[in-house]
Amino acid sequence: MQYDLVFEGGGAKGIVLVGAYQAFAEAGHTHSRLLGTSAGAITAALIAAGYTAQEMLAALSEQENGRHVFAGFMGAPPPFSDEALRAGALRAFLAAIDFKFIPNVVEDRLKEQVIQALAQNPRTRSLVALIERGGWYTADRFVTWLQAKLDSGQRNGQPRRFSAMALQEFFDATHVELAVVAADTTSGQLLVLNHETAPRCPLVWAVRMSMSIPLLWDEVTWRSEWGPYLGRDLTGHVVVDGGLLSAFPIELFISDQPQVTALMGPKRDDPILGMLIDESIEAPTPRGLLVDVRIKPEELRTVQRIRGLIDTATSARDKMVIEAFEHLVVRLPAAGYGTTEFEMSEARRNALLQGGRNAMRAYLERPPVAAVPRGEEDAAAAQAQQTADRIALKILS
Repeated sequence: MQYDLVFEGGGAKGIVLVGAYQAFAEAGHTHSRLLGTSAGAITAALIAAGYTAQEMLAALSEQENGRHVFAGFMGAPPPFSDEALRAGALRAFLAAIDFKFIPNVVEDRLKEQVIQALAQNPRTRSLVALIERGGWYTADRFVTWLQAKLDSGQRNGQPRRFSAMALQEFFDATHVELAVVAADTTSGQLLVLNHETAPRCPLVWAVRMSMSIPLLWDEVTWRSEWGPYLGRDLTGHVVVDGGLLSAFPIELFISDQPQVTALMGPKRDDPILGMLIDESIEAPTPRGLLVDVRIKPEELRTVQRIRGLIDTATSARDKMVIEAFEHLVVRLPAAGYGTTEFEMSEARRNALLQGGRNAMRAYLERPPVAAVPRGEEDAAAAQAQQTADRIALKILS
């Protein structure tokens, strides 16, 4: 059977999506349209590029200099140019402080030295990056990795050459309707990036924007050469993780409101399946493993706080749609796993993958929903549809 697939975001926990997709494909199913946020956007993009579950599993096992390749996704920020520091927010902040007892010439020189010292010291450069670029780490290594994946192997017997393609070019080459969700913090708006809404936006940067957890990775600024979004110029707008506004936008496939179909195209008859990363469900415990939780300090502080704020802001809306369309959602176990736990042990990674496989198999083996009287069924369906329409319009407003 062919499904429209929705993939939730979840950072490193997104590994569970690969296990679920493997079980989905092994059952003989395939995809129609693909929609993803953050880690779900990465998964959706690779599937759109023709990646099989086995190829994605191989990518999860890659090593670089004896470490898991994903560990490099949280890279040290690159050096700052003198020009960038002079025009930066830290310089403006210090310029507003006037020490009356120090001559201006001496004071300016001291401030410049302080800024240079902070920016050049590896221990404090991340703090300067957070102030100037909006993120503690750089995601340059992720961009390089994704570009390599989009140019590796074959799709339908032809070499993949997708890394330099814009969304329209990618659609023309694959005929796969892929959409990834991001958040424009400049205008406070959800962005649904696909070949219709942002045809000139590069595929790699659409995914990069969708996965940019606020304060963790440096923000992405929309470039003029990426063209308009729905005819509007976004040049200079700051764009981050789509989970800031909706981590699981399954309603975008359900709603048939004109504002929604303008983004997603006409509503389809294909069944919809959403893969939800559920942190309340335990993944299988690796045998013989007592303690192996490699949660970084930022997972306990900055990321945990910001994710908590994001979850609070989005969970109420997402839960309303999930409850109304529970039969379209497979819940994937991820309790005990960290959002930035990219360097998890092989045993933990395999347990998470197996949890995804088990959950998908159980979902696909569910018996049909018991029949209810036609009048009650129609009323419940209408109410659920109204909920999806209302939430879809809310997140797009």
